Amino acid sequence: MSRRSTSLDTLLGPLEQDVMDVLWRLGDATVRDVHDELATSRDIAYTTVMTTMARLARKGMLARDTADLAHRYRPRVSRDEYARGAVGDVLTWLLDRYPEPAVAYLADVVDDLDDLTLDELRDAVARRRALED
Repeated sequence: MSRRSTSLDTLLGPLEQDVMDVLWRLGDATVRDVHDELATSRDIAYTTVMTTMARLARKGMLARDTADLAHRYRPRVSRDEYARGAVGDVLTWLLDRYPEPAVAYLADVVDDLDDLTLDELRDAVARRRALED
């Protein structure tokens, strides 16, 4: 995924997210395929889907195969890769600009974590502290 002016620019808008959800599920699709999927739950123009998919290709999220008359698209990043990057970008942005409230919020959220996640968090903190020593 290419970097743009700020880390939050990497986040997908609602329609972009819906298009990516369809492509992550299908793996490979035409604009028509994605439009047909989205049109089952909303009123959306074919050209809107086409423009959105072209924009996602320019952003580096989709690969476009132009060999056939109907261009085929496939995700260039997995859902997990995107999610990790998006969460990292948002947390980095928040911690850079609002460190105290961001850390306070994360501390509150820790109360709701399961034991395995808490163990992973403790291990990460221990690794970080070992690097500082």
